[in-house]
Amino acid sequence: MHRSRPMPCLPSSTIQPKHFTGSSMNDSISFLPISANIISNDTGQLGRFVLTNKTTDTLSLYWIDRAGVLQKYAELAPAQTWQQSTSTSHAWLVKNAAGSIGFEFYPTVYGEITVASPTPSFTAFSERTIHTPIGDWDTYKGYGLIDMAASLGVPDIGYTLPIGGQNNNLALNLVHAPSAWKAGYTGAGVTIAEIDVGVAPSDEINQSVIGGYDFEGNDTDATPAIGAYRDHGLGATSIMVGRHDFHSGPDVSGVAPDAKILSVRDGGPNGGNDDNMAKSILWAVDHGAKVLCIPQGSDRPTYGQQVHDAIQYAFDHNVVTVFAGGNSSIYGASGPALAAKEGICIAVGNYDVTAGAPFGSTNLPGDTPFPWVMAASTGYVAAPDGTYKYWLDGGTSYASPYVAGLAALLWQKYPNATAKFIIDKIIAGAASSPTAVTGTAQDDLFANTAANDAFDGGAGLDTVTYQAAHGAFALRRDGAGITVTDSGTGAVDTLVNVERLRFSDMAVAFDTDGAAGQAYRLYAAAFNRTPDLNGLGFWLSAMDHGKSLNDVATAFAGSDEFKSLYGANPAYASIVAALYHNVLHRDPSQTESSFWVGQLQDKGMAVSALVVNFSESAENKAQLIGTIQNGIEYTYYA
Repeated sequence: MHRSRPMPCLPSSTIQPKHFTGSSMNDSISFLPISANIISNDTGQLGRFVLTNKTTDTLSLYWIDRAGVLQKYAELAPAQTWQQSTSTSHAWLVKNAAGSIGFEFYPTVYGEITVASPTPSFTAFSERTIHTPIGDWDTYKGYGLIDMAASLGVPDIGYTLPIGGQNNNLALNLVHAPSAWKAGYTGAGVTIAEIDVGVAPSDEINQSVIGGYDFEGNDTDATPAIGAYRDHGLGATSIMVGRHDFHSGPDVSGVAPDAKILSVRDGGPNGGNDDNMAKSILWAVDHGAKVLCIPQGSDRPTYGQQVHDAIQYAFDHNVVTVFAGGNSSIYGASGPALAAKEGICIAVGNYDVTAGAPFGSTNLPGDTPFPWVMAASTGYVAAPDGTYKYWLDGGTSYASPYVAGLAALLWQKYPNATAKFIIDKIIAGAASSPTAVTGTAQDDLFANTAANDAFDGGAGLDTVTYQAAHGAFALRRDGAGITVTDSGTGAVDTLVNVERLRFSDMAVAFDTDGAAGQAYRLYAAAFNRTPDLNGLGFWLSAMDHGKSLNDVATAFAGSDEFKSLYGANPAYASIVAALYHNVLHRDPSQTESSFWVGQLQDKGMAVSALVVNFSESAENKAQLIGTIQNGIEYTYYA
C-alpha cells in the first residue's frame, strides 16, 4: 500500500486530470471515423479518459499530435483497461490490426470508452447529484464540504479569521471552524491517534502528544525516520491540534487545539503495509483514542482483510476512523477507503477552494453514496526543525485532518455517542445547503449576497449578478449546475438552470448549446479567431433580442473582415477549402469538397448558410467544447 501523500503543484506543462472537465451538457463523446483526420490543438483543458477493450483483438491507442502524426501510446489486450491523462482538445485514435475497428475522438468528457464491437460505447463519469434521505450526494464531492457549525448545531458566525498572510485560515473559514470555537468546542478531553510515519517534534504540537508506538521498529519511539515523508505526520497533526498562539509570519491553527495526540508509526520513507496498519489501529483503540486519523491511501481495488477487521474493531468500540480518500484521480473509492462503503469509517476528498472544485489529484467518490466528505488542504502546516511549509494542493492527506478534527469536536459534545452517530453528524453538516431561491418560467435576474447562495432559475434565460470583478471568483460547471466560489472569502454559490453571470467588468455565458455557444462557434468559423469580448457581446445581445443565427452569419459574410480572409468573390472550391482549414483544421476529402461546392453552385446555398453548417457541425462542436464548457466571456450589452 502506498501512502496518500501531499502532492506538490505540478508545472503547467504537465498534464494532470482536472475534474471540472468531467462533464458537458450532453455527457458524451463524439466518435468520428478515421477518415475525419482530426488533429490535436491547445485550446482545451486538462482531462482524462478510460479505455476498456472487450473485444477478442488487441487494440492500439494513438495520440494524433498537432501535426497529425500518430504517436503510439498503448496496446490493450482483450479485457484490458487503460487510463489516460490528456487535454480535452487532444485527438486520439483507436484501431485493431485488421482494420475492422477504428475511430477517432476528442476526450471532451471524462468517462470510460468501451470497445466491444466496431462501434464504441461511452459511459460518462460526469458530476451529478443523487438525492438521498440524509442529503444530496455529488458523484465528485460525496456529501460535500464539511460544515462544523452545522454538524455541531451551533450558530454560524461567518468567516471571522483574516484572509491573507502565511496560515491555514482560508481552509478553517471554509469549514466554519471559528463558529465551533466560539461555541466552546476545541476537542478538550478527546484523544486522536495520528497513524502515519510518526510525528516529528514541533512547538506547535508538542504539548498535545501524550504517547505513541512504532510498529516499524517495535518500540515506543514513534519519531519519523529521516527521509521521505518525515514531515507528513507532523503536518497532519498540526492541522488537528496546532496551537492558537496566533503570531506574525508562518503559522498553523488546529481544528481541535485542546485534543491530545497518540503518534502511531506504521510505516517509513518507503511506505507502510497492511499488517502494520492493522496493528496500529488496534493499538490506538486499546489506548484510548476516539478518533483515528489515517492520511494514507491506495489505488488498489481491494485492501487487506486484517485492515478491514481492525477498522471494524474500531467502529465496534465507538472509535471514528478517518481515511484520506487518495490522490490517484480514480473514479470511485479504492484501498482502505473502501471500508467507508460499509459505513464503518469515513473517507475524505480534497477540495480546491480557489477553483471551487475537487483538486485534479483527488480520487472521486463515484455513483454510490457512502460516508465521503470534502475539506480543503490549502495552507501552511508545521514542518520539522521549527519550520513551516505551504501547500496549495496538500492532497487528501492534508484534507482528512480537518475531518478528524471535527470528529474530535463532536466527541467533546457527545461523549457517550456511537461512532455511527458521529459519522452521521459529519455527513449531515456537509449535506446541509442553503434553500434555493427559485425563478419563474420567464427570464429572471438574481443578485448574489455575501452568504452561500443557491439559485434555481427554472425555465427562461436567467442571470445572476455579482458586484465584484470576474477575477475575484472561481467558476465551475458540472452536471449539477454552476459553482461560483469567492476567492477572497471562500463563500460558495450553487446555481442550477442559470445561463448567464454578470460581473462588474464582464459577463460569462453558460448556454453553450444555446445562443452563446452558437455565437462563439460562428466567430471561430467565420473569422478563424477567438471572439473579441465586445463583438461577441454585441451579437449575443442581438440574438437574445430575436436575431437568428443565420441573420448574424449573413452580417459576418458581408463584413470587411470576412472578405479580407476569404476574398470579395471567392471561387466555391476556394471558400470550401478555406473553411475546412479554418474551422476543422484539415483538408477536405474530394467527396466532401464536391458535396459543398454542389450545395453552393447547384442548390443555391448562401455562403452564410455554409458557414453556419460548418460552425454547428459535430466536428467543430467537439473541438471547441473543451474551450467553452466552463463559460464564455463577453461584454454585456443591455
